Amino acid sequence: MKPTIILLVLFLSCQTVFSQDSLLVLRDTFPSKIITEYLDSSIRFKPIIRPLSPIPGGRQAYYTYLWDFGDGNFSTKESPEHRYAKEGEYDVSLFIVNNYDNGPRPRKPKTKVVVEAKYASNNKHSNDFYKQFFKSNPVFQLFKNANAVPGEDMSIVVGVNPLASKGRIIILTNERTINPKGFIVSNQSKYHNEILVPLSTTHELNTLWSNIQATTVTRSGSPDYGIIEEIEFKNNEANKYFNQLISEYNTVSQYDISGVPGEGQFSIINLDVTPDMLADTNAIVTVTGIYIPDGQNPTIHKLDIPIVQSHDPNKMSVRPALIDYRLQFKKKEMIYKVQFQNDGEGDAKTIRLEMNFPDQINTKTFKLLNLYPECDTCNTQNKLGCYTVETLENKITFTFNGIALPGSSSPTITDQDSTKGFIRFTLQTHKKLQNKSIPSYTDIYFDKNEPIRTNRSTMRFRPGLSPIVFLGINSPFGSNGDETDKLTSGISFGVGVAPIAPYKKPYWQAELYFSSIGQSFHTSFPSRSGEIQIGEDNGRPRFAKYTGIDSISQKKHIVLQIPLQMRYNFNRYFSAGIGASLKTNYQYYHRESSTYHIASAGPNTDPFIIETINERKVFSPLQLSSLIDINVGRVYLGPAFGIRHQFDKKFKNNLNFYLMWRL
Repeated sequence: MKPTIILLVLFLSCQTVFSQDSLLVLRDTFPSKIITEYLDSSIRFKPIIRPLSPIPGGRQAYYTYLWDFGDGNFSTKESPEHRYAKEGEYDVSLFIVNNYDNGPRPRKPKTKVVVEAKYASNNKHSNDFYKQFFKSNPVFQLFKNANAVPGEDMSIVVGVNPLASKGRIIILTNERTINPKGFIVSNQSKYHNEILVPLSTTHELNTLWSNIQATTVTRSGSPDYGIIEEIEFKNNEANKYFNQLISEYNTVSQYDISGVPGEGQFSIINLDVTPDMLADTNAIVTVTGIYIPDGQNPTIHKLDIPIVQSHDPNKMSVRPALIDYRLQFKKKEMIYKVQFQNDGEGDAKTIRLEMNFPDQINTKTFKLLNLYPECDTCNTQNKLGCYTVETLENKITFTFNGIALPGSSSPTITDQDSTKGFIRFTLQTHKKLQNKSIPSYTDIYFDKNEPIRTNRSTMRFRPGLSPIVFLGINSPFGSNGDETDKLTSGISFGVGVAPIAPYKKPYWQAELYFSSIGQSFHTSFPSRSGEIQIGEDNGRPRFAKYTGIDSISQKKHIVLQIPLQMRYNFNRYFSAGIGASLKTNYQYYHRESSTYHIASAGPNTDPFIIETINERKVFSPLQLSSLIDINVGRVYLGPAFGIRHQFDKKFKNNLNFYLMWRL
C-alpha cells in the first residue's frame, strides 16, 4: 500500500507547466498626421509624429518612411515632394518604422489631397524611388518597408517593368516549413487596374508553365544579395519546378496587370504579422514573387524577411529556425545572416564581426555565400577593400578591411540601404544532435568603437510527440506458496506517446497496454475419502468409494493497463521512469477439474474425473499499481530494451521484459 500512497502523493504534487510566449504590443497615442504644402507645380508632404525615444546608452534612433501617394507612386524620403499626373482626389498614407527606438511604433497617418489642374502634369519627372528600386532585378522585384514584428503590420511593394502589355503576378507567402499562418494579406492596391484572380487549380497553373523554356531568379534581403540564377527547362521540367515552388507555400495570391511595356508600375500589399510568428523570432522567412508576361519567360524574385521583436538593423538570423528532429541529417546545414548598419556620420573603414556559436556547430565548415560591401579576400594581391576570416572552435571572426560604408547620419545619404551591410554563410552541425536549442550571437565592431551585440539567433527543434510500440513478456513472481506464485507468464503488447527526444528535462509518458496472464492452482487431499456417483446401471445410480482427491483450477486473463510515468533521459542510451498504472483484468477462461482416486474394488480402478468450465466473463475492479521502468538502447528515437517492475495489492510483483521502438 505504501508505494501506491507515495505515487499518489507524487502525482498530486507534480505539475506540468506549459509555457507560451506572450505578446504585448504597445500602441502609440500620439496624434500622428500629415501636413501638405502646395508648391508651384508639386505638393510637399511632411509628417508630424511623436519624438523619438532613444534607448539609454543605445544607438542613435531614427525613423524610416514609406509614402504611398495614392496613385501608384511611392517615396522613402522623410519629407518628399510629388507631382501627380492627373487632377483629382488622392488618399495619401505614410508607413513609419522606428529604429533603435524605445517607444511604440507610430500610427500610420493618412490624408486626402485635392490635385487641381495646375498641379497635374503628364510630363515624366524624376522619381528617386523608381531609380533605387530595381537593384536586384531590372524587370521585377519586391521591396519591404520593415522586418516582420509579430503583432504589427508591414508592407511589400511589388515593382515591375512590364515586358508585355499583359501579364500575371503571383505572390507566395507563409512557407509551410516555417509558419503557415504567419502573414495575413489585409489589403492590396489597384492603382494600375490590377485584377485579383481567384486561386487557380493545378490544371490551370500548369497551363501557365506549359510554354516556359527558362526563368531568371533573383534574391535580396536588405541590402541586395547580388544573386542572379538563370534556369533552363526541358520537356516537363518547368511544370515540376513551378509546382514544387508553389507547394512550398501555404498562401498564394495572384493578379493580372496591363500596361505599356517598359513603363514601371508599383503595387503595395499590406501584411498583418500574426502573433504566431513570435515562436519563429530571429528566423528568416521568404516571400516569393513570380511575374509571367504574356508569351515570354517568367521572372522570379525572392525576398528574405527576418522575424524580429524590435526594429534593429544590427541582427543575426538563421534559416531554418525550426527543424524536425526526426528528419535531421547526420550533418545539418544552416544558413546564417549577420546584418549591420553604420549609424554614424562618417564612413566605416573597418568592420569586425565576432560570431559566437555553441558546441553543436562545426565552425570549420564555414562557407561564405555573399556579402556587402562586395569585396575579395585579403589573401589576394588586392589588399584594399578585402575581408579576412579567422575560425576558432566556437567563434568565427569576419573582418572587412579598407572599405567605406557610409553612415546613416550623413546629410548626403538618400538611400538608407547603402549604409547597411551583411554576410550570408552556411555552417554545419556536428553529428548526433541533442534535442536542445542552438543559440548564437555576434559582436559588431565599427572601426574602434565599442561593440554592438546582436540578438541571439536560435535554431530550435520543432516540438512534437513520439509514438512508441512495445512487445514483451510478463513474468509474475512471488513467495513460495502464495497466490502470486501460481501466476503464469504471458505476452504483452502496448503503444505509448511522449515528447520527442527530451534532453536533460523530465517528461510525461502515457501508454496503453494489453497483456496476457494465467493462474494455475493444484490442490491434493490424499486422506479424504467418501462415495461418489460414477454412472448408472439400468437407470439406477452407481456409486464408488474414493480414497483421495486432486483439484486443479486454471484461469486466463487479459490485462488492460493505462500506465502514466514521469521519465528522464540520463543520456542517449539510458533512461528511467517512475509512475503508476490503472488496470483491470478481464477473465475470459475458467476451468476446474477434480480427480477422485477410486478404491480398488474391481477391474476398473481408473481415477474418476469431474470437469467444470465456467463460461462467465468477469472484469475485475480497477486497481492502481506502482511502477519503476528503465530503458537501455536508443532512448531518443529507435529501438531499446526495457525492464519494468509493477507492484499492486492483489498480484504483488510483476516483471515485464520488452522491446520498444520510439518513432
